[in-house]
Amino acid sequence: MKISFPSLRPPARLMALLAVPAAALAAGACAHAQVRAIPPPGLDVHASGFFLNDKGDVLTARHVVAGCRSVYVVKDSRVVQASVAALSPSLDLAVLGTALKPYLSATFAQTAPVPHASIGVFTEAYGVLQRLPNRATLLSNAMTIPASGGDEENGLQLISGAQPGASGSAVVGNSGLLLGVVVERVAASPGASGRVLSRAATAAGAPTGATQVHAISAAQVKQFLRENGIGFSESDAPQIGPLQSPAARASTLAVGVICG
Repeated sequence: MKISFPSLRPPARLMALLAVPAAALAAGACAHAQVRAIPPPGLDVHASGFFLNDKGDVLTARHVVAGCRSVYVVKDSRVVQASVAALSPSLDLAVLGTALKPYLSATFAQTAPVPHASIGVFTEAYGVLQRLPNRATLLSNAMTIPASGGDEENGLQLISGAQPGASGSAVVGNSGLLLGVVVERVAASPGASGRVLSRAATAAGAPTGATQVHAISAAQVKQFLRENGIGFSESDAPQIGPLQSPAARASTLAVGVICG
């Protein structure tokens, strides 16, 4: 069972930033309304996502956009309105179409990591990534939990300190390949409910410290994308060098998501 958070209206200061260029209106409404000003410092995002391809498609968690009257995507000094391109209720995934042109998009691991071995990975919310002082040298901040029996089909389980805002964040391995996408914190005990990791009006009651977190595996994500005709890249070739940081790559891929 997941705990859903109520839809949040976009901040008034964000609404003041959004404007459709006159040329776009003259030619017919453009698909995405682009900001013509830099968002003020401290603009808060509700959840995370990351670039899938050079078209600017963004992957996030479905519960992040469920019930939203409008969805906005934030990257550095730009905010654009997004459209929902594909949804998977069973996997809790959503693809957003945006007008952003990414500097870098994700490369999925072609071969899944060994399921019975624990490995260090990196995953973090967009808002935290922007303020992370040591991301150029940070190699990992989470560990995968070895699967047993038929658990491989249940996605990727992590021990992570992910907090509200991390829903939709990429799970990046030490070679820079994408291994999964975070969707929820797992129930801590039998009979307890899980908790989605998008921001609520208040984060009161959210557990702190490292706990078990559930991510949709790269294999599951790729199948969903293929079924919906969404372009992506996959490879087993390392995307970063042995001395480069997965955290820095995650920061380049990441975007913030705001539910309006």
